[in-house]
Amino acid sequence: MRLGIIASAFLVLGQPALSQSEGFGINCAIRPLQIVEIAAPMNGIVSEVFVRPGATVQKGDLIAKFDSDISEATVAGAELRASLTAGRDVAAAQRDALEERVNRLRLGVERRAVSLSELESAELELTLAQGRLDQEIENLKVAEMDAVEARLALSKSEVRSPVSGQVGEDIIDVGESPQGRHVAIVYVNDPLRVEAYVPTRQLAAFLTRPGFEIIVNNDRTNPTPVTLDYVAQVADLSSNTQSVYFTLQADDILPGYQCLFPATLN
Repeated sequence: MRLGIIASAFLVLGQPALSQSEGFGINCAIRPLQIVEIAAPMNGIVSEVFVRPGATVQKGDLIAKFDSDISEATVAGAELRASLTAGRDVAAAQRDALEERVNRLRLGVERRAVSLSELESAELELTLAQGRLDQEIENLKVAEMDAVEARLALSKSEVRSPVSGQVGEDIIDVGESPQGRHVAIVYVNDPLRVEAYVPTRQLAAFLTRPGFEIIVNNDRTNPTPVTLDYVAQVADLSSNTQSVYFTLQADDILPGYQCLFPATLN
């Protein structure tokens, strides 16, 4: 099985697979380009898991879902409050009516048919009515913000893959709570990463090769081309080697396969 090979290979990743000498070649390791641990976006109990170990997922695919009954109820309540506009509409009607009354009273004052104190009393009522309307409008804005927050919290109940790749063995089960652990691990294997363990004294010559090919699983009849990515800035003093990283595009090669850069190109 593909995942069985991956799991056993990771036990020895970072260690040269074959004995190494200047005449034999440069040992290397084949790894995923990325190992992504998908964190839980919320606390709670997982209600559904949509993938199995070994499954191939695309970016955005649904991995798991948390129990969302409470979140769904919260969204429904928040959206209902945001839709209740009766208070605002009544306050607006009262404000409009008082505004018309004030306009009439002002005309009456100009004609000396209405006292100034009556106009001032009506203007005060209009000011208070405008304040009540403003308050109702603010309440609706807060309710809409609460609805947005509730919808966002509900969206956190769904765990989606941030990358395309292959799901690992360590995936959460239905009924479990993450409690600080990841929900799933996704291995990005397209492309793969190849790490060459180049003896420091050979690094300059190794990098001047006109091209780079690797031998996979001792199959010397079919060397596989790889693309230079970057060179580690610090050497490993314990092994006196420096890591050189490559990318590898190959559907039939898995992380953990034996890997060797031949001493010379064919």
